[in-house]
Amino acid sequence: MNDEKSLRIKLAQTKKYLDIKDVSLLTNFSISSLRRKISEGKLKPIQDVPNGKLLFKKSNIEKWLEN
Repeated sequence: MNDEKSLRIKLAQTKKYLDIKDVSLLTNFSISSLRRKISEGKLKPIQDVPNGKLLFKKSNIEKWLEN
């Protein structure tokens, strides 16, 4: 399991666009915490389709973490 998580983290680090699972792995925020940040307006996905996949630009996540 740990090897699978490490592999997924390495893969996420190479992507330009991240889904919420990737963001969770890279930031150590739980998915529910990330969803709360989105609903509070503190984190904005680039794609937010009802019942669809949330996508985030990696550079936006990095900027968000700096603040």
